Amino acid sequence: MKRLLSAVSLLALLLGALVLPQPASAATTLIYATFKGDAVADEELWIYQSTDGGTSWSTLTDTNFHGPTGVLRDPSILKRNGVYYVAYTVQSWTTSSTSVNVASSTDLTSWTTIASIPAGISGANYTWAPEFHVEGSSVKLITSVAATACSFCFRPYVYTARNTALTSWSGPAQMWGLGTNHIDTFVVKSGSTWHAFTKNETTKYIEHWTTTANLTEGWVNRGTLFASGYEGPSLVKLDNGSWRIYVDHYSAGDGIYTATSTDLNTWTSLGKVGCSGCRHGTAIAK
Repeated sequence: MKRLLSAVSLLALLLGALVLPQPASAATTLIYATFKGDAVADEELWIYQSTDGGTSWSTLTDTNFHGPTGVLRDPSILKRNGVYYVAYTVQSWTTSSTSVNVASSTDLTSWTTIASIPAGISGANYTWAPEFHVEGSSVKLITSVAATACSFCFRPYVYTARNTALTSWSGPAQMWGLGTNHIDTFVVKSGSTWHAFTKNETTKYIEHWTTTANLTEGWVNRGTLFASGYEGPSLVKLDNGSWRIYVDHYSAGDGIYTATSTDLNTWTSLGKVGCSGCRHGTAIAK
């Protein structure tokens, strides 16, 4: 019996020695949708790609897609049922706009406009920076709208897709509590809490707001992030469960910066992103 046990033990050791270590799983490839600046040639859709968790990027495609107005800014990208979508601002920041657009693509290069979504706000003058927010089967756009009565006094409003093709949308629902003078509002949900990251147009700080009620009610200010002079916050969840935020350092004109968090409340210091020419945009898993 002892000889048999020894033989079995020896065989197990030999088999164990033949089992090769498994390679660590590679980070999910990310894509970043952006525009490049205020010149006419830069107000178009660019797609970048990252394989290192989102700190360095290379050009995947310059789509040459400007949309029907000839202007595409602040693109927010979504992948759903094998199709990519971008929602975007349709005029420069010096030109009045009363709608935002949505376009779709199956290859990230050829894009087709599928919807124009009116602000639906009396006196709307600037309608900017739509950001996708998905909960289950519901797709929403959080859009910043300012009226002529208050020029750049933006408020965030929620528009909800009425069909799976994202060609039909509801009118606006205001995000109560998160009031006047907030722009570039990006929302993620973690557990039972919604987290909004938004730029205060007076202080020029990125603010963090939360609610446990629903997307349009009960928002409470939790404080500011980083230094002033950043805008266009967007977030992506990484493979390890942590979050990465991107912000556009518009006041210095030197591109995108990033920080990470494990809980959406405490963040690392900002670091510059290797994404030459990138501006306000969003990242998702490819």
